[in-house]
Amino acid sequence: MEPQPILPSWYEPTSINLERELADRLLAQRTILVDGRLDELLASHVAAQLLLLDARSNDPIVLHLSSADSELDAALALVGAIDLISAPVHVVARGTVRGPAIAVLAAAAQREAHRHTMFVLSTPKVTADGTADQLAAFADEHERQLARLRDVIAHATGRSADEVAADLDPGRVLSAQEAKDYGLITQLLGS
Repeated sequence: MEPQPILPSWYEPTSINLERELADRLLAQRTILVDGRLDELLASHVAAQLLLLDARSNDPIVLHLSSADSELDAALALVGAIDLISAPVHVVARGTVRGPAIAVLAAAAQREAHRHTMFVLSTPKVTADGTADQLAAFADEHERQLARLRDVIAHATGRSADEVAADLDPGRVLSAQEAKDYGLITQLLGS
C-alpha cells in the first residue's frame, strides 16, 4: 500500500492529486511545510522529508512553520532530526508558533518570521494516568523533556535556561519584533 500524504483537514479529496503535485514541487525546491498541530505523525513525516532532502544534497532546506498546537515529544523528535542532518535548515515562521514548536524554530541556525507572526512561549500541558510509580516515572521524563526544551531555546537565544523557564511557565506572548529582540528569530521579513 502506498503511503498517504499528510494533508491538512481542509483539503478536499478531489484535490489530492493537485496537493501531491504541490508537495512534490515544494520538495524539489527543498521546501517543507509544517502547518497545524505538530504531533507524532506530522513530526515523523517532516523528519522523513528532512532526511530525504539531506541525502540528496547539503543545500539549505527551508522549513515553513506555523503551529499553534504541538506535542513536546513530537517537537523534540523534529529538533533531533534537524540536529542529525548536515544540510542547514532555515525556518520561516508565520501565523502562530506556540509551545514546543518554538524548539523547532530554535533548532535552526537561520530563523526568520513574517512581521505579523505571533510567538507564544509556553509550557505544554499534559495529562497522564496510571499507577503512582508510572506517574512518577512519567513526571521525571516530562521534566527532562522540559529541560531539553528550555536548553534548545536558551542556546538559540543566548538567554539562560532559568530566564527561558521563567518565560515558559506563565506563558509569554511575543510579536515578531519582540521575538527578534528576544533572539528567537534572526531576521524579520516584510518590514
